[in-house]
Amino acid sequence: MSEPSHPPRRGRNSRGRPSPASLGVVRVDAGFEDEYPGADRTCTEAYASLCRTGEALLGELDRRVRLTLGIPQAAATALAVIEGTGVPLTPSQVSDRVLIASATMTATLDLLEHRGWIRRTANPGDRRSTLIEITPDGQAATDQLLPGIRALEKSILSALTDGERAHLLDLLAKILARAAEVAAAQPEPLNGQRIRPARSVK
Repeated sequence: MSEPSHPPRRGRNSRGRPSPASLGVVRVDAGFEDEYPGADRTCTEAYASLCRTGEALLGELDRRVRLTLGIPQAAATALAVIEGTGVPLTPSQVSDRVLIASATMTATLDLLEHRGWIRRTANPGDRRSTLIEITPDGQAATDQLLPGIRALEKSILSALTDGERAHLLDLLAKILARAAEVAAAQPEPLNGQRIRPARSVK
């Protein structure tokens, strides 16, 4: 396995910044609902805290993946997707499952191929396309990577009891269902009312 030349520092992401998790949950100032009539303080705090949590979790995963394999988390996810299907995939199929742009996917596949973890082969069903399949070295990389990710997940989520994790999943299911509804609708311009508080000038 490849090792990065400069492993991330303890408690910091690959760019040397502290984890967003160290900031805790987001809290707004007193008077928030006076400044934003119609807003809800807990909605803002929960939304921002969910975003911060997601950033922190992905950041830690990226830090561990770079330390272990010397590649970004997105590339490791692509490798896991390719390995997990058990059949060759087209680049667009990998891109759709990883949810990254096709141009970025091309660079990602180039990186994985350079490492010897995947190979591109001709697509017998479409001469304009190629198929992506995992190599034995790529299989070995995922055999190291995936159990490590499971251990990281368990380490972080051990902060909750079994019941709390089940409740969290129920709450996240509601949020994701509503987010999917919003994403499926036509986007609306951001607008609303703000009463800017008077600020003392020093």
